[in-house]
Amino acid sequence: MTEKSKSFMDSPEWRELQEKAELAYLRYEKECEEYWDNLSYDDQLKAFYSVVKRLVKGEIKENRSYRGVLYDVFGFDMDSYGIGMECGYMELHNSIIPKDEQAEYREWWYEKYGGKMVDKVTVKLDKDDETK
Repeated sequence: MTEKSKSFMDSPEWRELQEKAELAYLRYEKECEEYWDNLSYDDQLKAFYSVVKRLVKGEIKENRSYRGVLYDVFGFDMDSYGIGMECGYMELHNSIIPKDEQAEYREWWYEKYGGKMVDKVTVKLDKDDETK
């Protein structure tokens, strides 16, 4: 990072921008919660069905990228990218890995780290494998 960038990151202007962004996020989140709460039960089910159907299509059936699902499957524009990150969709997208890729990743992991467990999830996966 350059000195100029570093000094901007430490500036009151940058902190103000961060605060405004956080407030905008909180406002949007509140609006979305109010929207959901004001839907009838049937409309909530329709929304749930519509979203999950598109996620399955883009993530599982078509194996699309994060942007591919947002732009091509949902038909959203570029403003959806940040909203998807804020609501956790990027995290969900990155956690969906086909079984064969999971096996390849685990094999790579064991080779790279000598089979050492570094987190509870990996340890649990190993214990699950031993019981089968």
